[in-house]
Amino acid sequence: MIVEMNGIRLRPLAERDLPALYEQKNDPKVTDLLGGFRSGYSYSQLRTWLEWHDAKTDELVWAIAALDDDRCLGHVGLYGIDHRLGVAEFAIMIGSRDRWGHGLGRSVTKWLINYAFTELNLRRVGLSVLATNSRAIRLYESVGFSHEGLLREAQFRNGRFVDLCLMAI
Repeated sequence: MIVEMNGIRLRPLAERDLPALYEQKNDPKVTDLLGGFRSGYSYSQLRTWLEWHDAKTDELVWAIAALDDDRCLGHVGLYGIDHRLGVAEFAIMIGSRDRWGHGLGRSVTKWLINYAFTELNLRRVGLSVLATNSRAIRLYESVGFSHEGLLREAQFRNGRFVDLCLMAI
């Protein structure tokens, strides 16, 4: 499925996205904001990551691409989709720092949450976010996510352990 909105296109991740993903996933300013990520990926590791996600049957992952030149700006997805329970996990990475602060994350998040509930008939979407990522937490709260818990010192960033917030809608 391909979706266009607000100057971007959501489309399947592809091999052509590897150079952008390599740059984004090796940018400490990007990865420091994301739980479960680290920098230091090789092209080979990213290719394996791409193939692994492409083969998964319980997730939907899209590249977030610029509408004008199809440049990969990041990715968004629903992971661990369980249709029996009606649940999934949400994650987003806006890896192109020049697109931060322009509402891109908000519009993509709102669209995907709506899609999860109206098209996939899910009843719950959860996420985890570093407690230090206050911008993301404000975004998630503004689109309806609620705080459900805190995993104390669950991630390691910049020489210290940080908490992980659990949220759901």
